[in-house]
Amino acid sequence: MRTRISMIAMMVCSLFIFPLFSSARSDDNMQVVRTGASVFSELDAYIAREMKRQHLPGLSLGVIQGNRILYLKGYGQADPSGRPVTAQTPFGIGSIGKSITAMAVLQLAEAGRIDLDAPIQRYLPTKYKGAESITVRQLLNQTSGFTQISTFSNTLSTAIDQNQDALENNALSYADRFLMQTTQTEQPYRYSNANYVLLGYIVQLVSGQSYNDYVKEHIFSPLSMHDSYATLDEAAAHGLATPYRRIFGYNIPYNGPYVYIAGDAPAGYLYTSAEDMSHYLLAQMNNGRYEDQTVLSSDGIRLMQTEPVPGTYAMGWMTGRINDLSVIGQPGGSIGFQAQAYIVPEQQLGVVVFANVLDAIDSTLFKSHIITTTHIASGVINILNEQPTGGSFLSISQKYLLVNGLIFILSAWLLYTTVRTVKRCFGPFNLNNSGHSEISIQWISKIVLHFVGLFIVLLLSMTQIVPVWHIATIYQPDVIIWLKIMTVLMALKGSVEMIRLVRSIRNEKTSKLKY
Repeated sequence: MRTRISMIAMMVCSLFIFPLFSSARSDDNMQVVRTGASVFSELDAYIAREMKRQHLPGLSLGVIQGNRILYLKGYGQADPSGRPVTAQTPFGIGSIGKSITAMAVLQLAEAGRIDLDAPIQRYLPTKYKGAESITVRQLLNQTSGFTQISTFSNTLSTAIDQNQDALENNALSYADRFLMQTTQTEQPYRYSNANYVLLGYIVQLVSGQSYNDYVKEHIFSPLSMHDSYATLDEAAAHGLATPYRRIFGYNIPYNGPYVYIAGDAPAGYLYTSAEDMSHYLLAQMNNGRYEDQTVLSSDGIRLMQTEPVPGTYAMGWMTGRINDLSVIGQPGGSIGFQAQAYIVPEQQLGVVVFANVLDAIDSTLFKSHIITTTHIASGVINILNEQPTGGSFLSISQKYLLVNGLIFILSAWLLYTTVRTVKRCFGPFNLNNSGHSEISIQWISKIVLHFVGLFIVLLLSMTQIVPVWHIATIYQPDVIIWLKIMTVLMALKGSVEMIRLVRSIRNEKTSKLKY
């Protein structure tokens, strides 16, 4: 009897102990990061320091681990009125939105409505021959062969299209550009917004809903993303942070036509808050579940986060390393907004950082996907792991010190040479001994060089031969304006050189007549 009671007691105890043991093993698999008031105070001090170094008007931070949010906070100002940023303030998230588009496609795939390995011709108008050899999976992994630089002209031409058909118009424009000819099936990874614009259009065609409505109903709503929006008007009506650009280092609010491009929404024009993005990362880290809602299966989440070849592109995510930690992440940028989301799988840690200013100068030289918020998000992860923040990268002040210093030196040199040329032109003229033909050859070559810059700038500005010029005009207007002024000044100097040439010819003829 006692033996039976002992066995029963052991079995009952095991029912309690085994789950605890399993839980303990699960906790062992998840590396614990530092938390607590002192760590969060350290984070606050780090964010304040970086906001000052990087001249950020406002910033929003979210830190999550496991299945809970550890820390949410807003810093700085959301707009020129001084409205404070909160964790609920919407920001533009740029290319982070690609993973939301990928999730929408995978939801439809799991519902049996999209075959990832089917040619996209099955879902797009059949006139596109190239659609026969490109699959949905290739669009998701960005191995279609499309290029990013080829999308810039679409970005420029569709910016004013804000109607309900904007996505369709833009997608069909990309189809006309990329799919009219049959292409090879196997293509290397090349990042291109065109892939995700076409995917958003496929979501729209297959679901029978607009892309915006689908995302709101099937992703934002189940994940309780109540401060997330698919259009600029909705976001602005609910407290969107004001986007800023930097002009020679000063933050200036931007309200131009490129702040929102409706036709590019699936590739980079969604709006959300740090709190809402934390919900989204929780689903990404917990097999597609957030609280009692499931937006995607665990296999679907794993597929989203897995690159077909290391160092390429998963489905809205890319892999990388921060010190010794493997991370899954994605930066995002649109005019006046920048963002970075990171997941550290081995720690079940997630970090999101949003800011409301962006110019080309925020990018790291030769690595345009590494921006200011990328550095800050990496610093947050390092602080949580008791590592140096890695804050040795140049601040915006230092970058602009270099840029403005170079601009000042070149401007001063050009002004000096122009003034000197004017004085020499309209002052006493001393004919040298070189003769007419030698003077003409030298001076004509100088004059041509003085006008080349203005001709190139006019050609680039008035045509779309090089669309990247127009993109640079949007993202770094101060430098482009300076270049335009300098080319005008160079042309003015060339005009003075022409006058001087005419005077030299006349003086030479007069001198010959005297003798």
